[in-house]
Amino acid sequence: MRKATSLSISLAFLFAVGCGGGSGSGGSGSQGLSGSYEFVAVSSVHAGSKTLIDANLSANGAGTSASGPSQVQTATYVNGLWYVNGGCSSSSPGQNSVTGTVSGSNISLTFNEGGNVFTGQGTVSGTTVSGSYSGNSPGCTDSGKFTGTVVPALGGTFSGTLNFNLGSTQATATLTEGTGNSLTVQTTLTGAYSGNFTFSGSAVANVMFVSGTVDGTAFSLFGYFDSKGTYTGTPNSIAVFDYNTLAYEGLLVKQ
Repeated sequence: MRKATSLSISLAFLFAVGCGGGSGSGGSGSQGLSGSYEFVAVSSVHAGSKTLIDANLSANGAGTSASGPSQVQTATYVNGLWYVNGGCSSSSPGQNSVTGTVSGSNISLTFNEGGNVFTGQGTVSGTTVSGSYSGNSPGCTDSGKFTGTVVPALGGTFSGTLNFNLGSTQATATLTEGTGNSLTVQTTLTGAYSGNFTFSGSAVANVMFVSGTVDGTAFSLFGYFDSKGTYTGTPNSIAVFDYNTLAYEGLLVKQ
């Protein structure tokens, strides 16, 4: 997959089988947001472009923050095409952060997506956030509207066909989210790769970010859980990508 030059924003991101962390808080009494949030940023500059920002947010008084691959992951969806790590080229792909401050029902946010910085202003109603964003990083100018909602913890068994480098492989994957948004994925593979293998990493709201070794080959995978089928076309499915090459590997559907 190539990197797009279209918009991208770094809000606080993207899975409901479960996915990404369960409860959330924010807004009341100027308390910062906390929990696993997915933000959907809809560009008013680049037609058909939506950026998903998934984040495991922590609150400190009125402040909100998340940083690094285990806490913030992004992907841009443009007219049917996915761009893992967002739609803009960046100096530090995957090194994202979110900071924000809540004042009453108002929230200000700063999103850094691999070096591309965007700012947002919005309102908080319970665990829902909505507002506008803009940014003018070199080669990555954009503005538009965003909404953010809490997503449940990742979990469940999924199956489907993955097209790894050696060829087509039937996969069954059972996801278990533990404390601190840790994620374990037990897999059974049949085909080009065969056997039982374990991947581990982080649940980042609707995103799984895991790594493991299959028959001596190291894998680092990015998976996006789509509860409604808005992006994958299939409800309760996970789109799987190779995190290093950004190649699309296939779709797993909840059993």
